[in-house]
Amino acid sequence: METIKDDNYYILKTIEEIELVCSYSKGMSMDDLKNKPAEFDGIIFRLIQAAEHAEKISDSFKEEHKEVKWKNIKGFRNRLVHDYGSVDLKFVYRAIKVDAPKLKQTLRKAIRKK
Repeated sequence: METIKDDNYYILKTIEEIELVCSYSKGMSMDDLKNKPAEFDGIIFRLIQAAEHAEKISDSFKEEHKEVKWKNIKGFRNRLVHDYGSVDLKFVYRAIKVDAPKLKQTLRKAIRKK
């Protein structure tokens, strides 16, 4: 049976990726990220995946949920992919510790309303 790839699917996939980011980075400081390149790479990969899934959410859903900065998510993904070597660690750390958990919470609330 084929999986229906609708907004719910992409929202849940985004949430799953964010949960992995939170799990991988639990208890990590900014110095830990800098000094553990394998862990950092895994976290970056999951952030990129989360953004890829979020990008596939419909425009109508995004219009209903303007509290999410959809363009910022896409821009962040593009910075990670295209400027990986020069991405500011403080920027990534904030995304991991503040922005991603907040996005997860917002998406969970939105999916419950459907």
